Amino acid sequence: MDFMQGFLNSFVITAVAVFIILIFSSMTGYLFVRFKWKLNAILFFIMLASMALPFQVIMIPLVMLYGKLDLLNMKTTLLFMYLGFGVPFGVFTFHGFIKGIPYELEESAFIEGSSRLRTFFQIILPLLRPVFVTLIVLDVLWIWNDYLLPSLVLLSPEQRTLPLSTFSFFSSYSVDYGPLMAGLVMTIIPVLILYLFLQKQIVKGITEGALK
Repeated sequence: MDFMQGFLNSFVITAVAVFIILIFSSMTGYLFVRFKWKLNAILFFIMLASMALPFQVIMIPLVMLYGKLDLLNMKTTLLFMYLGFGVPFGVFTFHGFIKGIPYELEESAFIEGSSRLRTFFQIILPLLRPVFVTLIVLDVLWIWNDYLLPSLVLLSPEQRTLPLSTFSFFSSYSVDYGPLMAGLVMTIIPVLILYLFLQKQIVKGITEGALK
C-alpha cells in the first residue's frame, strides 16, 4: 500500500469535489428560490427525483459510456461524476435554507448598486455557513470513503485513492489483516479529526435548517 500516494489522491479528489459541489449547489439553490421561473420548478423536481435513483442502476451504462469515450482512468471524470451525484442533495439543502433568508437584505444591496453576483457572494453566502459546514462533513465522508465509483473509474495503481489502496492487502488466497487494519485506521483518522472540529457547526446547521 502506497499510503502517501493514496492519501494525496484522496485529498485532491475530495477537496476539489466538495468545493465544486458546494459552489454549484449554493448558486443553483439560490437561483431556484429567487427566480420564479416555471423551468426552475421542473428542474428542481428532476433533481429531487434523481436522489431516489440508486447509483447501481446506472453504474454499468455509465462506465460503458465513458469507456467508449476513452474518459476512464482520469480524476476529472471522477470529479464530474461526483458533481452530478452530489449537487441534487446540496441544492435541496440550500433551497430550504435560503427560503428563510429575508429578501429585504438583497433589495437594500441592489439599491446601493450591488450586482446580483456580488450580493450572493458577500451577503447570502456568509449566512449559509451552517449549511456549508454540514454539507462539507457529509460530502467529505461520502467521497473520502467511497470505494465503488473510484474502482470503476480509476484503473491504474498511481491513481488509486486510500480505500482502493487498502485492497492491495487482499490476494487470491490470503489477507494480511494486520497491515489492512492499520491502513483502515490511518484512512479514518483524517475525517475523524474533521468531524471533531466541526461537530458543533454540524448540529447548528441541521437544527437551523429544520427550523427554517
